[in-house]
Amino acid sequence: MSHPHDANRRHWDEVTAIHRDSAFYKVDAFLAGHCTVGPVEREGLSPLLRKNLLHLQCHFGLDTLSLLRLGASRVTGVDISGAAIREASALAEKLKLGAWADFVEADVLDLDLKSRFERIFTSHGAINWLSDIEAWGRVVARHLAQDGVFYMMEAHPFGLAMDLETSGRLYQRFDYFHKDEPMALDGVPDYAVPDYLPKEPGIGWAWTIADIMAALEKAGLRVFEFREYPFAAWEALPGMTAEAGGYYWRRHEGPDLPLLFSLKARHAA
Repeated sequence: MSHPHDANRRHWDEVTAIHRDSAFYKVDAFLAGHCTVGPVEREGLSPLLRKNLLHLQCHFGLDTLSLLRLGASRVTGVDISGAAIREASALAEKLKLGAWADFVEADVLDLDLKSRFERIFTSHGAINWLSDIEAWGRVVARHLAQDGVFYMMEAHPFGLAMDLETSGRLYQRFDYFHKDEPMALDGVPDYAVPDYLPKEPGIGWAWTIADIMAALEKAGLRVFEFREYPFAAWEALPGMTAEAGGYYWRRHEGPDLPLLFSLKARHAA
C-alpha cells in the first residue's frame, strides 16, 4: 500500500542532484567556508557551542554542516530522500566532519532515534511536505531534551497563499485554511532552478500558524517566542531579489506581507 509521502520521496530523490549543482545552493562557496544558515536563524539557535543538534528535513546537509561549523558539538540530519542523505554524508566526509555528523534516511513522522537533543531545528519549506502536523509535533517533543529548545524558521502560510498578477498587483491565489485533501504540486517549477519542472512533483499540505502551534502544544511543548518577517528564503514572489544575509526581499510600492515566521518552543514546566 502506497504512503502519501512516497511521491515526496521520489520528488526529493529527483531534485537533489539538480539542487547540488545549482547556483541557488552555492555548494562550491559552502565547501570554501560559506555559512548557508542566515543571520536570523543563527541568532535564533544561539548559543550552539557544545550543543547536540537534530535537523529535521535537512535535504542534502548544507545547513546541518554549517551549524556544526558554528559550534554544535554534534549534528544529526534527517531526510526522507536517500539521494539527499548520500550527498550530505559525502559532503561531511569531504570536509572531514564525518566524525561529528550523522545523516539518517527516514520519514520524519516515523522518526524515533532513542536520543534527545539540546537543539532541534527545521526551516524553509519543510512542513508543507508532511501529511500529519500533530504527528510532527510528537516527533519534536520526543526528541527534545528536557531543557532543550526547538527552533523553526518557515515559510509563512499567509505568504504562501499570495501571488502577483502580471500587472504587479498582489492577490490571494490559494486558500489559507487547509482542505481535507492534499495539494498535488503538478506544474510547480522548482524553487532553486525555476526553469526546471520536476517529473515527480510531490504532494503538499497547507498548515496554518494555529495548526503548527496547536501541534506543538498538544505534544507538551510551550511556544515562548513567535516572530514574522517581510522577506523570504527564496524568490517566493516574482521580482524578489537576494540581499544581505541571503534573504529575498520585495522592493515595491504597496503593502508588505509576512513571508517567513519563526518560533521557539520548549517542554512545558
